[in-house]
Amino acid sequence: MLNVKEKSAVNNLSGLYDTDYYTWVMTNAELLKEGKLDEIDYINLAEEVKDLGKSEYYKLESYFANLLSHIYKWDNQPELRTKSWINTIANSIFNIKKVLKQNTGLKQEKIFNEAFNNAWEEARYIILSDTDIKLSLIPEECPYSFKETVVKASEITEISNKDIFFLNNL
Repeated sequence: MLNVKEKSAVNNLSGLYDTDYYTWVMTNAELLKEGKLDEIDYINLAEEVKDLGKSEYYKLESYFANLLSHIYKWDNQPELRTKSWINTIANSIFNIKKVLKQNTGLKQEKIFNEAFNNAWEEARYIILSDTDIKLSLIPEECPYSFKETVVKASEITEISNKDIFFLNNL
């Protein structure tokens, strides 16, 4: 049920979006539940819904970046390998699998490849901040395909064949 402040805010929802986001969200949610579609701030609401999808994409990209950076460090700094690297690689694989199962639209070849390829830029900066490797020595293009990355991850960790099978069949 909308309170007095929220009811008066309905008249100026688009302005409320910039000044009191919480009340804007709660008011729109209530209006949607009540079926009062003609009263919602549909322009800003559409952008927020779109941003929800983008956040899932960025989450996938971030997991790819962590995976790629740790695989790269594993390959290029064998003397510094640690159990935490193994754990990060395994957790990245687990999280990638989870995001893809929850968001099957991210498996579309174009979107998936874009996220994987875009992740390398972030991975380069993770590598830079975690190592003594100079940025100029880190390739600008990702040195691994997704399949190569999954194979390397399975060799480094004790990831189950089920997880690897799922990822190899994307």
